[in-house]
Amino acid sequence: MGIYELAAADIASIIGDSDTGPGWEITVTDPDGVTADLVGLHQDIGQELDGDGIMVSGRTVTVVLPIAALTAAGLGVPVNVPESTSKPWIVEFADSKGVNHVYKINRTEPDQGLPVVKCFCEPYEEL
Repeated sequence: MGIYELAAADIASIIGDSDTGPGWEITVTDPDGVTADLVGLHQDIGQELDGDGIMVSGRTVTVVLPIAALTAAGLGVPVNVPESTSKPWIVEFADSKGVNHVYKINRTEPDQGLPVVKCFCEPYEEL
């Protein structure tokens, strides 16, 4: 087994472990309304670095999902849907306090080497 195959197996095992690992239940919905409950990683960070390297108040929300799990669920790989008249990709998960949050995916970084996709999100309320 090569290094990429080993890394892909490791990341799938780590992300997919919601019992003893960091995996978290995340519901993913594509623009056509197809929904799947997957296990991935998430983060919600309340500080960012400005252009001068100074910590400022900000918010970065991301989820990392295995591409194989998305494909197996019939979803494909999420992408940004920039048109405000079109339905976006949506992710939904509860935080550590059990409060549910809904986010729109506004940017993605697929990594075919591992293979996972990192999704950058923003809070979302359906109109």
